[in-house]
Amino acid sequence: MRRWLPVLIAAAAAVALILFALGDGAMVARAWLCAFVLVSMVPIGSLALLLVHGISGGRWGEDFAPVLVPAARAIPLLFLAFLPVMLFRPLIYQWNLLALPHDVRHFYLDPLFFDARTLTGLLVWSVLAWTKAWRNSTCAMAGIAAHLIIVTFLPADWILTIPPGSVSAGFGLGFGIEQMFAALAFTAILAPQSPGRANRDLAGILLTTLLGTVYFFYMAFIITWYGNIPAKVHWYAVRAGDGWAIEMLAAFLIGAALPFLAILNPAVRREPSLLRVVGALVLTGITLHIVWMIVPAFGVAILIPGLLAGLVMAFLLWAARENLAMFGGAHGR
Repeated sequence: MRRWLPVLIAAAAAVALILFALGDGAMVARAWLCAFVLVSMVPIGSLALLLVHGISGGRWGEDFAPVLVPAARAIPLLFLAFLPVMLFRPLIYQWNLLALPHDVRHFYLDPLFFDARTLTGLLVWSVLAWTKAWRNSTCAMAGIAAHLIIVTFLPADWILTIPPGSVSAGFGLGFGIEQMFAALAFTAILAPQSPGRANRDLAGILLTTLLGTVYFFYMAFIITWYGNIPAKVHWYAVRAGDGWAIEMLAAFLIGAALPFLAILNPAVRREPSLLRVVGALVLTGITLHIVWMIVPAFGVAILIPGLLAGLVMAFLLWAARENLAMFGGAHGR
């Protein structure tokens, strides 16, 4: 029964999602986007970590490969996850409402160009994952360069083009670090750990990505808010009312402040079970952060279908994880 429980949960979520779609297709399409952005973080972040390890080396890559490699090799499944976003794009994005120059709205936000950017990015990521580009330092360097270019555009495409819209040159890089943060939290929960060096390495890298994530997003807020940039402040204003400021504070406390204080404790860095708790806290905080970025623009009605969509996508990725690992052989090393 325990073996079939995830299947039953995913099937029930899929049926419920279809029923929601029959009532309000736009709500489900928007909820699907939120789930797609969240679920895609672990596979893409895992690939980025593997590419970084291909350049820097270190034993931590071998220690965490049993989790990172299958997760990265699940990236092709994101093509299927993105398909509903493409098909129901007009229900999600209303680019005519954005206060953007005509050429930006007409050319950069052309629907075909928008889809092509994501599909190209997923294709490049998939090739990097399935060719095991991290095994060769030169390929890893080329791969991380390609990744940085892609991640500069795609997260901004998915999130910042939702009305009221915003522009941020550093958003993609900050989001890319948060993707690695999510992948490390996922690793902290699932990696076969024992007290010792591997545990300390994971705690140290978690702390680095935590600080990087907080720095980029906090600095973006400080520059925009206290710089009094009206065109960008409205993006934050929409996410400050109706209790969303409290939700974001909860995301910071659960996903950043508590893990930071916990990792500073030597006992947490030594004990795998405690580090698993830290990983769970981080993923909870990241989930709240994604919700804060996307849901206020659409309304809280998308929360329940968003949860259902997330369950369906997560199950598909999880179901493919072991098969992908076996097909790749020896965790891709």
